[in-house]
Amino acid sequence: MSPVASDGGDENQGKKSRWHNVQRYIWDDPDKPAAEKKFLLKLDIFLLTYTCLGYFCKNLDQANISNAYVSGMSEAINMGGNELTYAANVFTAGYVISQIPAVILVTKVRPSYIISTLEILWSICTFCSAAVTNVSQLYAIRFLVGLCEGAFFPTIIYLISSWYTRSERAKRVTLFYSTTSFAGMFSGYLQAGAYDGLNGKLGHSGWQWLFIVCGIISLPVGVLGYFFNPDFPENTRAFYLSKDEAAFAQKRLVDDGYKPLGASAWTKKKVFRIFTKWQFWVLGVSYFFVQSSFPSQQPFFALYLKATDHTVYQRNVWPTGQYAVGAFTQIAAGILSDSPLLAGRRWQAITAMQGGTIFATIVLAVWNVPVGLKYFAFYLSYTAAGVPGLYYSWFPDLMPDDHEMRGFMTAFSNVFSYINQIWFQDAVWRTSEAPEFKPGFIACAAFGVVLILTALLLRWLEQRDNRGRVRTEGISGEVIQDEAV
Repeated sequence: MSPVASDGGDENQGKKSRWHNVQRYIWDDPDKPAAEKKFLLKLDIFLLTYTCLGYFCKNLDQANISNAYVSGMSEAINMGGNELTYAANVFTAGYVISQIPAVILVTKVRPSYIISTLEILWSICTFCSAAVTNVSQLYAIRFLVGLCEGAFFPTIIYLISSWYTRSERAKRVTLFYSTTSFAGMFSGYLQAGAYDGLNGKLGHSGWQWLFIVCGIISLPVGVLGYFFNPDFPENTRAFYLSKDEAAFAQKRLVDDGYKPLGASAWTKKKVFRIFTKWQFWVLGVSYFFVQSSFPSQQPFFALYLKATDHTVYQRNVWPTGQYAVGAFTQIAAGILSDSPLLAGRRWQAITAMQGGTIFATIVLAVWNVPVGLKYFAFYLSYTAAGVPGLYYSWFPDLMPDDHEMRGFMTAFSNVFSYINQIWFQDAVWRTSEAPEFKPGFIACAAFGVVLILTALLLRWLEQRDNRGRVRTEGISGEVIQDEAV
């Protein structure tokens, strides 16, 4: 072989090696067996695509009320005072009712049946939102939307965690969760487009068209779920997975240290055992810290723009930059957490993201700062948008021995937080405080500090439990390596 050919071969090999290293850091290990890579590709195409689309629609239908409020709905149905806050609380009431029953029910009835049906129902309710003529009707519709949407988030997090291993999970959960930010961005652009292009068409205002278009987007995704949702590895009948792949999916999770579905069935003894574990108390309470440390309770940027006489277009479009910041930090944090750099550890990325929001909310609490710094803080405040995805990615590692408990705690922590958000929002995020929201920003910064301390506590408890399993079960290898901070 000539020297030139040899040099070219070495160069190509070097480029391939560098690309392999990049792949290892941004997605999955490229050296996985071909059959496993094919299996993961199928999951990503069908399960991950469907869940991202479904959660995008869920958040689009949840966020559209804020855009509608600043685009004419408040005047059209005579909303005033704290009625936007009350509408959010009514939604929350419906949202929390369905969550715990849903995660228990999906261990008995296929998730593809339950989730898809509920998404179709909330799409119908979204259409109905365009027809409300008073606040009472809006409250009723928001309650029904919350009731149908409540089951989606905990069951999908539970489902994703039941298919992907520790080194694969965070990037996918945060990608799934990033659709919250994309929905917020899209809702702003959608409302701006509806207001400019559809306002007055067929006798409907721009804010009404927002609800109609959101329903049109959501309905087909609900139908898609009947086919794309694979259920659990233990009972899947997905058309895109063979029986061997279903068995392989179960083995992967067991090899990664997780007990399968049905290993510990629901009994009174099991429920009592859950109540006696530290995970129930610490994880149950700490998600309230996650939500309270992220200033999403009010569209504060849009309300500031409204108070400073910006146009309807600007009120809807400028705040989308917040969601762009949130989406970037969500995806980047998930990739970093799964990468060889952090090797599945979550607390470092949580601390970094929360730190940005703490700084921003302190600036906004002060309020009387240069306009440029204020705008910077508006955008930086959304760095903590990535925390919930990483937080729930951590759950299987904190409860590897109980499949059903993982689903229960996902729902319970979310329910506990949402229930407490009712009084929390009324106490510190009152609409009448707009646009400064000083109590809200102070509370957000304080809970951010509490959340960072909680993440450190969770890491210590995780290491303690891992050491206990080493002693009692003789686990070695990856768990022992995980003892490194």
